Amino acid sequence: MRFRPLLAWVGVFIAAGGVFLFSKTVTVLSVRNLYHGGPIYFKVTPPERVTLFFVNSIYNAPVEEVLEVRQGAIVLKEVRTPSPAVMEYYGFEDSGPVQTMNRSLGPALLIQISMRQDQSLRIGGRTIDLLAMGNPGDQVEIRVEDVSLASFLLSKMFRRQNADAPMKNP
Repeated sequence: MRFRPLLAWVGVFIAAGGVFLFSKTVTVLSVRNLYHGGPIYFKVTPPERVTLFFVNSIYNAPVEEVLEVRQGAIVLKEVRTPSPAVMEYYGFEDSGPVQTMNRSLGPALLIQISMRQDQSLRIGGRTIDLLAMGNPGDQVEIRVEDVSLASFLLSKMFRRQNADAPMKNP
């Protein structure tokens, strides 16, 4: 008889925890190969900055795009490259190695995995090798979104073992 009130309280605490986990949202950067595999979520705090590294295929020059994650949008803030030709490609007349801008890209951007050059995305202390996420020619989507805390935690718990393969610490 004494266990019924205890079980009732346990049930109330479990229900309250579930309501909290499904009602609280977190902002994440979702990175996924559109052809296979589910998203990998990275918790971000707007206006956090992330950096996309790649080699420009036309001029064979290294490029860094500094992106700012905002609520519901990704904004291109800086382009860094030693190549004046790449800066001209972006529309900059001044050919310095760093150019600032404020171009909204919307909530998501698509990147095609390169056939021959390295591409990576640095989010906080993690670097994601985009080629390790799929095959050359595959599309990788980078999206900012708000998800429930429960969805975020479940994605971390049930992510496949090899999902961490494309990530490394710098």
